[in-house]
Amino acid sequence: MHMLRPRSLIVGIVVSLVLAAWGSADAQMRPASAELARATGRVDVLPKGQTNWTAGTVGARLVEGDQIRAMAASAADLTLPDGSTILIAENTRFAVTKLDYDTARGDRDATFHVVAGKVRAQVSQAAVSLVRARQSNFNISTPNGVAAVRGTILISAYNPATQETLTFVFPSPGQAASSARVTFVNRNGQAVTITAGNFVRQVGNQPPGAPTPVTSLPASVQAALQTAQNQATLGSTDLITIGVVLPNTEQTQNLVDPVIGTPGPSNPIQTISNPLPGGNTGGCNGCGQDVKNNPKPPPPPPPVGVCGPNQTPPCEPLDGGRRMARPPVCASPPCD
Repeated sequence: MHMLRPRSLIVGIVVSLVLAAWGSADAQMRPASAELARATGRVDVLPKGQTNWTAGTVGARLVEGDQIRAMAASAADLTLPDGSTILIAENTRFAVTKLDYDTARGDRDATFHVVAGKVRAQVSQAAVSLVRARQSNFNISTPNGVAAVRGTILISAYNPATQETLTFVFPSPGQAASSARVTFVNRNGQAVTITAGNFVRQVGNQPPGAPTPVTSLPASVQAALQTAQNQATLGSTDLITIGVVLPNTEQTQNLVDPVIGTPGPSNPIQTISNPLPGGNTGGCNGCGQDVKNNPKPPPPPPPVGVCGPNQTPPCEPLDGGRRMARPPVCASPPCD
């Protein structure tokens, strides 16, 4: 009988480990694309690094850095490798800031940005083990903050004229309402968890407001929420301006990671009430909410402007740095 020498046995083990590592590396996430599955009306695509919008055609693929817009009376549907879908409503500009996918394990790393308008994302349920390991990411940001999604229906809307973000959460078909959750984090690292059937309003740099039942909205508004209707950003200059600032993916993830982790001594959750003068949390007077302090310094917020003399905040930059007060924010979302 041939006996393996100890040295040969060790070499064999090392070679096996190396081959296993190579196999594991081969199963890592790789750059992926979003397919334009439907386009009605005027739908345009702006590839990364380009300065001219081109007509979006069914079958076109968007990769990291690409943008898409749907103008008035138009809409588009994107499909993602993991089965998720995104409806881009009319008067909306939307960007793919990161999209990686692991076909072997079904893992994903997807981050998108709403420049202006409204999107409806039906996010597929990642494997439970991947979610627990925090390896599957699906984030949609606006200039105000980030919505971290873990398999549900999210509607995210942003109006540049009012610097207002609205985040709505609904359960996916067959999903228990109790498991449909989205965490919204503003640029200051303050977060609120939104459960199915609720929405949150957040303005400028203010903390996010308390979750409010969608049923509190007029019936006509509720009916239009999950459709391609969106008149709030009709005529917005952000739909046509070529140069807009897209968030850095690493900064977005650094903002989200501390918030969706398990709370502990180094990452506490605090309950704050009436953090702003007059007791306004951004949603209603006297509303308290759970927010999490980001233990890391938050990434610098996008330029939102500083009010000048005799101006009432919030304010925004205009024409190379000139600033002026914006129109008042409406009392009941969504607003035109």
